Amino acid sequence: MIPLPKTPFRLLVAGLLAAPVVSLTACGGDKKTELPTNTKDTESAYRTDTVKNRNLAQDLRFTGKVSYDQRRVDQVYPVVSGNVLAVNAALGTHVTQGQALATVQSADVSGYLNDYNSAKSDYALAKRTADNTEQLYKTNFASQQDLIAAREGLVKAQSALTRAQQVLKVYGAGTGGAAQPIYQVKAPVSGYVVARNINPNMQLRPDNSTPLFTISDLSRVWILLNVYETDVEAVKVGEQVNITALAYPDKQFTGTITNISNVVDADTRVLQARVELPNPDGLLKPDMFCTVSLHLEDAGQGLAVNPKAVIFSQDKYYVVKQEGPGKYRVVPVQVVRTTSQYSYVTGDLKSGDQVVTEGSLLLFNDLTD
Repeated sequence: MIPLPKTPFRLLVAGLLAAPVVSLTACGGDKKTELPTNTKDTESAYRTDTVKNRNLAQDLRFTGKVSYDQRRVDQVYPVVSGNVLAVNAALGTHVTQGQALATVQSADVSGYLNDYNSAKSDYALAKRTADNTEQLYKTNFASQQDLIAAREGLVKAQSALTRAQQVLKVYGAGTGGAAQPIYQVKAPVSGYVVARNINPNMQLRPDNSTPLFTISDLSRVWILLNVYETDVEAVKVGEQVNITALAYPDKQFTGTITNISNVVDADTRVLQARVELPNPDGLLKPDMFCTVSLHLEDAGQGLAVNPKAVIFSQDKYYVVKQEGPGKYRVVPVQVVRTTSQYSYVTGDLKSGDQVVTEGSLLLFNDLTD
């Protein structure tokens, strides 16, 4: 019996493992040649949308910020000098007309009180003088000229007293015997305190140009938006816009353009437009940033496609058109306008054509390789 040559076990195992690999490679090579040359995926992997003829539309977007309605805002300035004793209105609180916002101890009010007391004493003296002169005139101990002079003095004293009373009323000081040199800062209108520049122990001067309080009725607000020169022609007074605030990304507000400035800012090259809108819940606060969208419809017609269908490559735009089951073709297009819903294009397309939306970029890369 002739002994068989010994084959190393490692070589035998390697040979057995290599055989199926060769077989699978050959089978795989045959299957690869059966794939269509225009795509490496099946038709069901892509989603398409229909090209439609639609009115040309345009969506313009602007940045803006919330502002007070200037017709519903009041600023309270100091009218006396003095020391602030107390502040009764916090920032953001609602106040009613006539409500005391702050208390100020003022030397000016002290002077007005002295003027009132002096005028009150003068009036009392003039009244006694007029009464005595009238009695003397009746008994022929005073002339008619003396009576006329006494009555004129009483009228002047009455006028001075009335003036002093009115001054104290303006400054909120009382006229009783225990009246204090205190000035009450009161709300001129009802609304929200949107700015406060006063604190206890602060020294006030009447020539201060900074308001102590700013009170605004926030039931209506303004949106001040920036319009670039290229968009000026499209923006018109009376058009409705949609507003989205950064603070409320899921909420949309609607307002109307009521004014467009005629002056271009020299630095930013923008015009400022004003949008007015109701704000019943007080959600929009002054100085909030927001985005303003303006939707415009034109008279012309255009081919509208889903924006997902448009592919930008090498400074050109394309769509992938489905010409039949499993048949696709890359079509160059020119984008006329893009909105949030449609891209308006021109090219070798017509209404009713199908263009790929989901998977369009993958298929485009496949067809252009």
